[in-house]
Amino acid sequence: MKPDKDKEEEVRIQAEQYLEDNFNDNFEIYDTLYDNMGNFEFEYAAKVRDKKTNTEFLVYFDAETIKWWTLTWRINGQMT
Repeated sequence: MKPDKDKEEEVRIQAEQYLEDNFNDNFEIYDTLYDNMGNFEFEYAAKVRDKKTNTEFLVYFDAETIKWWTLTWRINGQMT
């Protein structure tokens, strides 16, 4: 299955707002993740990078808790 471009754009916009409200400006959204295999508890997430440390993490919305969450993914290019 291919990702829905509208849903990808929506998660980017919402994640950007979440980052602005909760973090400083050291972070950038560089891509999205579409999980059509059920590996995560979400379907779409924004891929975010800390500009200073290169730590990469996912920002996603959890419909059950009605909250945005972050999940560390890579630190300096290494999977965690």
